[in-house]
Amino acid sequence: MSSIKEEIPVPKMNDLDKLTPYRICISALIKTFHSKRLFDAVNGTPNVSKCTRDFCIMLIKVLQKPDLELSELWSLLISESYELPPALLITFKDELLLITRKGIEALVDYIDNLNRLMEYENSLAYDYFSIAKTSVVGVYLRRLIVNFDRLTFFEVTEVFSEFQKYCKDFEELSLEQENVKELNMDNWTMEKDMWTRRQAELFIATQAALVESNEGKAMNPKELQKVIANILKTNPDLAEAHFLAYLNYIRVKEYCGAIESLYGCFDLNQIEEIKNNEDKPKYTRYAALNLAALHYHFGHYDETLASLKEAIKLAQDANDNLCLQHAMAWLHRLLIKHNDRITEHSLLSSFTLSMSYRPSTSIQNCMKMSSICSTKPSEILDSLDKADIAYYQHNDRDLISNSYTIKSSLWQFYGKPEMSSLWSHLTLYLNIGNTTPTKANYGEPFCISICNVALQLLGEGKYNLAYSALNFAKRRFPDDPNCQLWMLCENLFYFLRALYHEQWAEAEAAARKMMLVDKWESYLRLAELYLYKEDHKEAKRFIDLIFDRYKIKDKYEFKGYQFVRAKLLQAQIEFSCNLNESLPPSIIDLLNDILNETKKYKLDYYTSMVHLVIANMQLSIGMAKQALVNLDKCMTQIMAHGGCYDRARCWLFYIKALTAESERLTNTQERAELILERITILDEVKDLFRRVEAFTRVKDVVYLQAKLYDQLGMKEERNKHALEFRTLNEEYVSKNMETLIRHI
Repeated sequence: MSSIKEEIPVPKMNDLDKLTPYRICISALIKTFHSKRLFDAVNGTPNVSKCTRDFCIMLIKVLQKPDLELSELWSLLISESYELPPALLITFKDELLLITRKGIEALVDYIDNLNRLMEYENSLAYDYFSIAKTSVVGVYLRRLIVNFDRLTFFEVTEVFSEFQKYCKDFEELSLEQENVKELNMDNWTMEKDMWTRRQAELFIATQAALVESNEGKAMNPKELQKVIANILKTNPDLAEAHFLAYLNYIRVKEYCGAIESLYGCFDLNQIEEIKNNEDKPKYTRYAALNLAALHYHFGHYDETLASLKEAIKLAQDANDNLCLQHAMAWLHRLLIKHNDRITEHSLLSSFTLSMSYRPSTSIQNCMKMSSICSTKPSEILDSLDKADIAYYQHNDRDLISNSYTIKSSLWQFYGKPEMSSLWSHLTLYLNIGNTTPTKANYGEPFCISICNVALQLLGEGKYNLAYSALNFAKRRFPDDPNCQLWMLCENLFYFLRALYHEQWAEAEAAARKMMLVDKWESYLRLAELYLYKEDHKEAKRFIDLIFDRYKIKDKYEFKGYQFVRAKLLQAQIEFSCNLNESLPPSIIDLLNDILNETKKYKLDYYTSMVHLVIANMQLSIGMAKQALVNLDKCMTQIMAHGGCYDRARCWLFYIKALTAESERLTNTQERAELILERITILDEVKDLFRRVEAFTRVKDVVYLQAKLYDQLGMKEERNKHALEFRTLNEEYVSKNMETLIRHI
């Protein structure tokens, strides 16, 4: 029976770079410039440093790029970006034409002369002007010479024939940029997109770094895939190209292409390991680990767990603790139960193996889990601050930005959006002054911070600024997975604006678009929409869908703030359904359950919203005094941390409750003074509603002002607000006529 090593065909590795006419032209350019510098030195001609600098910069770029057409190369040489002497370009042109006219013998002599450029390395006289063999240019020339020496006579003849076709119309090119015309390259039969292995490796490493940390500077997916295809034509055994294709397919969420590229990458790596007689191939376990990450990205959680189990098993068999720790890190994302034991084991193993990055990610994951396990906020934030010291010492921008984003999310979780916005701004400021694209960090934390700032501006009614921030995120993160973040914020932007305008169709369309990104957030917004439309049956249906999620999945120990919001909406729906009847006792029990939940997990803002809903219900059944008591418990929190809309609703409810309570006063003069003293607050309420363009709520405020002035006998002010109400009513027709009564 044959072994596995005998069954798998091992492709022959191509260690040599194919010699092309373009690379001969580049070597001629180097030789011409070297001769010019040597001539200037002998004749005492002053050296122009800017010319030398421009030539070196241009040379590095052409060495890193694949083969260019002759017209493209010439356009680059005479462009205004580089100040190259005309004499240099004329000499370069003459040398190429001389080779084409004299034949193969001239080409062979020319290649032999390239060796002389590096012969004076140890000479004191020419040490400054020689080309070091270990330099970038020296390595390039030596590889070209070696590749040429290994060619047969027939292959040399073929190379010269292609070189003649490549330079056929070179005489027609001039030194003037506007006179450069596109040459006919149909006779050039060699591949135009020829990548050496080193060029391909540099390109792949650069693009992979950009895709990971600075996607806006990376090539768009369509163009990048074309380049990868060209690289694989000349380097079919380059596994890194398949992995870059895998990352590129992930950006556009192409499952079939991603998994095919991943298999292609690790198949090539495994073949190489079998060729090196390794009993336990390293890339097999890492293939399983990457396959788990792929399935997790597409939401295949069962397949993710199966791949992780395989990776863990292979890592244990090979005694690979590094792979095992990375697999444990992915378990943090999948398993909520027993996470404390996983974290403790990972931290101990990471410190033992001197893995500085893994303990940091474990600590951050642990803090995120602690926030949903009723741990004190002060302890969580204190632990994160202590962990930050290590990040600052190593200047690890990735971990620093992750830490800032976690703190921003925690403050938002605890109901302090101003603090959340502060940490988001700190994340955005991290990259100021960093001009290197591959070293900047524009990953997921950066996108989350932009979205947080946009939501903060949205809450303050600054729609133009919020829209500008979202557009910036769209340009910076056009592809998956970060695009899902701004897509959710964008649809929330359209939903809230349409809801305030009472444009039900537009609001529903925006809410349903959210379903592509976050299904449960979409259900919550649809329930909120139908509550305002007074379609209580449909609103209950969406709330029940959210509750079914937590009934089916028992693994949710903490049901999340979405569950709290769903319960709060359920209480408001039941209250709105029974407004004309007695208040059902089940609502009070439901609200008490929500209060216990929000206090347990320190959700201060939602605790305040629950108190506001309870106060509204108390006011509806004639308990104005108790409503004001409940309002005192939440008013400070809402005024300090709420958006314009919530602050306006809170002030409006305060005036409503105060007016209802003042009816108990027997002294008419005292009641009139109390109302008159507070009625000016309604002008500020109108301004807050106008900021968010909630014009129907502005009408409610104007109507209330007119009624109060009528009760006070101030006819002039009453008529003024009545006219204002009529003007608003003609411009903005209300679809929900009972917002002042039913809603806060």
